Amino acid sequence: MNDIVQIEKLQKIFCKGNICIANNINLSIQEGEIFTILGKSGSGKTTFLRMIAGLETPDDGEIIIDNNTVFSKNKNLEPKDREVAVVFQNYALLPHLTIASNITFGSKASKKDLDEVLEKTKLKGQENKFPHELSGGQQQRVALARAIINKPKILLLDEPLSNIDTELRSHLRVELKEMIKAFNITALFITHDKEDAFYLSDRIAIMHGGNILQVGTAKEIYHHPNDLYCANFLGKMTQIGTNSYIRPEHIEICLDGEFEAIIKEITFYGSFYEVLIISNKKELLVHSFDDNLKIGQKIKYKFNGEILKF
Repeated sequence: MNDIVQIEKLQKIFCKGNICIANNINLSIQEGEIFTILGKSGSGKTTFLRMIAGLETPDDGEIIIDNNTVFSKNKNLEPKDREVAVVFQNYALLPHLTIASNITFGSKASKKDLDEVLEKTKLKGQENKFPHELSGGQQQRVALARAIINKPKILLLDEPLSNIDTELRSHLRVELKEMIKAFNITALFITHDKEDAFYLSDRIAIMHGGNILQVGTAKEIYHHPNDLYCANFLGKMTQIGTNSYIRPEHIEICLDGEFEAIIKEITFYGSFYEVLIISNKKELLVHSFDDNLKIGQKIKYKFNGEILKF
């Protein structure tokens, strides 16, 4: 795959408090992939997206989109000249315009382009309605259609699922991935939610304090985290020795276990139990599917997965 976006030594420091939002970031995004920046609030991820879009000016570095330098020390293209499109958290639909007019607003798209976008976003038949007449999922599709109709080189999504309740969120997550892949478009997705990142992404970059700590597929960063911060951010762990940690799903309660323990707490999470056990005065977290476990019960356990070392 070719790199559609190249970020080189990108830096941004906010004067107030001298906060570093981007610290010499080097990153590439491949054509056709969904690439996610995953990080907590304040990590710098939204500012990073805004710099690519041209809505925020970096202090240093280069941004290259499809071999065209859109930002450098001597160049800073306007957002409209960067061939990017942004979908914001609140969708920013215009309430007084029809769906068709919302999609084509500010665009030179043809009737054929509109029909194609309506078809692929499953909005055919809704074009004469107004935003308040649509469901949350349909409104998301309108925002996506408006962003895509101009055929941008890259689609930038700024936490579009963050203000949606859990049940609808799962449904919209599926729809969003299907639509992006249907258009075969490159997308940069910004989120603080690990589930969204794991489901949507071809690759993920973990961001913290203005730094990119690790880049890889969901499996790569979960099973082989670069450091303790990445490991903790992506899931629970228990320390089992000096600089040694293990995930709860890699401890198995079983009759032929090597070690003995007593169950201290059991928490039901629907699809599994999270069990807190005490072994040699040390607490360990275990994931189990056993309905018969009881607090105070003596059990045996063994390690059945990779031990992480930092």
